[in-house]
Amino acid sequence: MDGAPHLQALEPAPPRRELRDRIDRLTVSADAKALLDELLDIVIHVGGKIIAAGRQIVAFIFDLVRRFPNTSFGVIVALVISSLVASIPLLGLVLGPLLAPFLLAFGLAAGAITDLKDAPLRARVSDLERHFSAATCDA
Repeated sequence: MDGAPHLQALEPAPPRRELRDRIDRLTVSADAKALLDELLDIVIHVGGKIIAAGRQIVAFIFDLVRRFPNTSFGVIVALVISSLVASIPLLGLVLGPLLAPFLLAFGLAAGAITDLKDAPLRARVSDLERHFSAATCDA
């Protein structure tokens, strides 16, 4: 079975310049921006084709945050609270590892309940899975 039709059907990755502009506009540390910028350069060679996997992943992240703001916010709040609990002297050493998974699960679930009325997240993740499986299965 020839993989060319599948590879041609893949959605092209957004331009690197567009993604770098979006990364530059983020209000995060320079280290986080540098990591995201390095992620843009990751490529996969499949069947003589080059797939811009890093750009696809960063575009997917931006798309998820845009489509599911409550889930993203819930996860961020849970991570911040987990960090604060873990920073408590002595008590944080015990409570941090115990509470972090529960807080993350709660933040994710609380945000997802609002965002996932019609399961668009599942559909979007499935699209990304199909995108990469079409490129790798027929190689």
